Amino acid sequence: MLSKVFPAGLLVITGANSAVGLRSMPARYLFLDEVDAYPPSADEEGDPVALAEARTRTFSWRSKAFLVSTPTIHGFSRIEREYEASDQRRFFVPCPHCGPIQCLRVERLRWENSRPETARYLCEACEGRIEEHHKPAMLGAGEWRATAESQDPGTIGFHLSALYSPVGWFSWSDI
Repeated sequence: MLSKVFPAGLLVITGANSAVGLRSMPARYLFLDEVDAYPPSADEEGDPVALAEARTRTFSWRSKAFLVSTPTIHGFSRIEREYEASDQRRFFVPCPHCGPIQCLRVERLRWENSRPETARYLCEACEGRIEEHHKPAMLGAGEWRATAESQDPGTIGFHLSALYSPVGWFSWSDI
């Protein structure tokens, strides 16, 4: 149940607490999900992220490792540390009223007193009210931009908040 063979390769699933699973075979593509929830050590053999990343060495520069997570404790978060070492890409979207692109920030979300269902976003440039129904066009015209210089040119990082959730998923009033 934890492996699947298909014409182009093999998919193997293992837990972050299993040192045997993390060091069992080489991997060209590595996907680590919710890394901030990983234990500090896998079976007392070391950091599970380091153990898993060691599996990619066989493929040298042809390997890819994807680390994904919701950050947890500031200063102790694995994903925060990885993101800070990257080029820190953020998604920028245009204002539907005045056009300049901006990265959505929760501080720009506004609502009427005690009425979260009135939530809207205020443009940084024109202070125009951006409503939920504007999101599809904004997201379609958005672009990823690096906001820092990566410590390793081969490392890129992406940050995307719930503010970008498509209409019908997680709304601004839910946030």
